[in-house]
Amino acid sequence: MLRHLLPLLAALAVGTPAAAEPVRVVVGSGAATAGGAVSITVSVDPSGNTVIGAGNDIELAPPLAFALRPDGAFDCAANPALAPLQPPRFACVSPPPEPCTRLRGLVFRVLGGGTLPAGPLYTCVVTVSAAAAPGATLPLRLLAPRATGAAGRALAAAGASGAVTVLAPTPTPTASATPVPSSTPSATPSPTPSLTATRTATVTRTPTRTPRTPLPTPTSTRSATATPVVGLRVLAGVAAPGGSARLAVELVDRAGRVTGLTADLLLPDAVFDARAVAASCGIAARLSAHSLSATQVGDPPTPPELRRIRLVVSERTVPARELGDGPLFACAAPLRAEAPAGPYAIGLERIFAADADGTLLLGVGAAPGVLVVDAAAASATPTDSRTATPTATAAASSTVAGGGRAAGGRGPPPPPPRPPRPPGRPPAAGGGAAGG
Repeated sequence: MLRHLLPLLAALAVGTPAAAEPVRVVVGSGAATAGGAVSITVSVDPSGNTVIGAGNDIELAPPLAFALRPDGAFDCAANPALAPLQPPRFACVSPPPEPCTRLRGLVFRVLGGGTLPAGPLYTCVVTVSAAAAPGATLPLRLLAPRATGAAGRALAAAGASGAVTVLAPTPTPTASATPVPSSTPSATPSPTPSLTATRTATVTRTPTRTPRTPLPTPTSTRSATATPVVGLRVLAGVAAPGGSARLAVELVDRAGRVTGLTADLLLPDAVFDARAVAASCGIAARLSAHSLSATQVGDPPTPPELRRIRLVVSERTVPARELGDGPLFACAAPLRAEAPAGPYAIGLERIFAADADGTLLLGVGAAPGVLVVDAAAASATPTDSRTATPTATAAASSTVAGGGRAAGGRGPPPPPPRPPRPPGRPPAAGGGAAGG
């Protein structure tokens, strides 16, 4: 009986649709002489996925460099055939003040404008130093390939790196010796044709400038979006090993359109247990029409010293309400008992913000925070945590203590009623410790 079932099971397994392959982002290759430049094309292949945005990082090293335009912007441009597009983003992600060695390019379709087809995504011009050795092959490394599907959902992405080959200088001076004999007849019969030839060369340069004319256009768009329309800021402080730190994120929405967003919080693994931090996160009290989900995720991979928490702020009402400016969420993050002392960056990345219609909003930026782990803060940390627990009671006591002043017209004090208390002001409440 089993012998008869095996072919049927095998046939059913063959007929099962396979999972979609990762989106491929490929950095192209090119060649240039020392002291020259070459345009590198980055291509995307959806591999059967619905893709509305894609991008990647390109890493290089001297003698290669990313070319800049006169205004200081990178000489990069999205494929114009992909229009309509959101303003593409080309930003340096290597640490300043050294020259940029890692460039991030992101290209998104306007929602409702269709999906990205297979083909060129964007181009960037790379220069080759005059000191480069002819015949050398210089790598252009693909890092952090990424793709976005419908509704801003991240898709699996992979790809391949490229390279620039340094060409030996061509014997152009020898070829220029050929016009020397032609100059002899041109002097006698007709100098006019030689002038015509000169003008022909000028006409040839004119179309060369023509395709470069649209390039400053995205530059002006980028300068307009230099100030993020949507901004997130991480707030951290000082905490001791074994204590807890309040990690808060605030939102600035200059467009006034954000109703929901997702963001990844990057935490140092030596300091935090990411799962414990995720369990401690709560949405700000002011956002009664929204909910928060916090989960540790491993995609995309992080460096070994970091862990990733994905936080999703979603709408709970119809129509959806805007989030507005102010506190977004906070985590009462417990520190490991063996957390090493020192400052640690708390970063945000992979931020997607959307409005009530589900339209992804670009021009999103984030300011990281810095947590300082200091054993000397041990005495202060328990005090803060104790104060945070009876916050509501302390706030009520504070109001009661000021009840004689509030009786003058500042509003009735909350319960309980005013009991007799010894003089002295109780500790001030933390002000929104319940997730604000």
